[in-house]
Amino acid sequence: MTTADGGARFWRSSLIVCAVLALVALGLGAAGLVRTPGLVSASIAADRAVNLGGERLVLKGRLPLAPVEAGQVSVTPAVPFTVQTKESAVTVRFSGPLAYGTEYRVSVAGVRSQYTNTVADWNHVFRTPRATLYTLIAHRGAGADMDTVVTNAKGEQTVLLSAPGIEDYVVTREHLIAISRADADTSALVAASRRDGAMVEVKAPAVPMVTGLGVAADGSKYGYLATGEDGGRNYASTLFIADASNLGAPPAEVSSGGAPLSVQDWQFVPGANAVVVVTPQEQAFLIYLDGDTPPVPLGSLAQLVRFLPGSSTLMAEGAGKQLLLDLATGLSSEVENTPDPDKKTFVGRRSFVSVGDYLVEFNTFRKIGSGQGGVSTQLVHVTRAGRTDLLTVKDGDGHLLNSGISPNGQFGWAVVLDPDAPLTDLFSGASDNARTLIFDLATGKQVAAEPGSAPAWAP
Repeated sequence: MTTADGGARFWRSSLIVCAVLALVALGLGAAGLVRTPGLVSASIAADRAVNLGGERLVLKGRLPLAPVEAGQVSVTPAVPFTVQTKESAVTVRFSGPLAYGTEYRVSVAGVRSQYTNTVADWNHVFRTPRATLYTLIAHRGAGADMDTVVTNAKGEQTVLLSAPGIEDYVVTREHLIAISRADADTSALVAASRRDGAMVEVKAPAVPMVTGLGVAADGSKYGYLATGEDGGRNYASTLFIADASNLGAPPAEVSSGGAPLSVQDWQFVPGANAVVVVTPQEQAFLIYLDGDTPPVPLGSLAQLVRFLPGSSTLMAEGAGKQLLLDLATGLSSEVENTPDPDKKTFVGRRSFVSVGDYLVEFNTFRKIGSGQGGVSTQLVHVTRAGRTDLLTVKDGDGHLLNSGISPNGQFGWAVVLDPDAPLTDLFSGASDNARTLIFDLATGKQVAAEPGSAPAWAP
């Protein structure tokens, strides 16, 4: 039985509870209205970003977002980028490869919620991996020692791969792979772990000659040309592609209509499961490695030079000219020559970072004491803003054997032969009397000097 006083107390309590619940609901609603689109996660494949252009930093917020404009985003150190907004994510796509071992700070100002109209500023910091530099110390001549691939990553020279007559080598994610020529008529693939130098068996066709070693920009695949007979099948510079994560797995032959495809020159396409090949008839093709797409003709080319760092733009030579072929658009253009500075100085090797940004060797010939000709070489970094002199090798200083740029375009390098080296070292491929000088192209300063030649970088 309920009394009048009890009923009144019941209704008063109910009204108080309802009022409290209403206030709580109002508070939660207000909190929802003022909730800001804070940054909740960020992701980037930093190891790929140092080798390839187009890698993405994905920043995710807690609320759907209004479009973010490029002017709201800043990247330090500065690099070119594009911005895209989709639902609660902002994607910053870097146009070129990033620098090794560098801390990047990305700031996005005024990120606005699509529905609540609230605003937040985002900040994210990430670091790219440091690269390990490898060089080849090659010995030539009767009774020569084993060739070695070395690194100074730990502050002292470490031998990771030893083999007779190393002609070429590449660096994958986990291994060093080289072409070893024990004599004039045979060559073979050898491999060692990047971690401890332990030798690893490589599955390859049992042919007497292997040439044309190459590696994908991300280190996931490698390839080579095989010549000779194996299992009743005759190969003549036939391209094979192998999985770099499993050196014991059989490689895949790149064929044409089921028949071996003879290849004069070839390269991996950065960021794509494809290769560009040049046949002995100097016909170039883009070949996708999935096997489902027919080869794409690219016209007549004599030689492939390299892809510009982090891009799908290929530099090649054909009809006596240097050409740029953009595989994304199919457009090609001729590379302008660099004029000789004067009557005694001649333009030599050029290595391009991009159009209007390259290294060039200037060779100056002059008569010396006995009337014989001498040569000095200057290595110069040329940009649209001007030129920076990196190195001058004068008479008596030795000889500049080679030069180039790192895979991401961050460093320039020059291989200098010691002035006391045997004359045969100029053309034999020996590098035990040579050293590789490394230059930071952003500052023009020399940052390292390592023994040997053929520098290779890998994160």
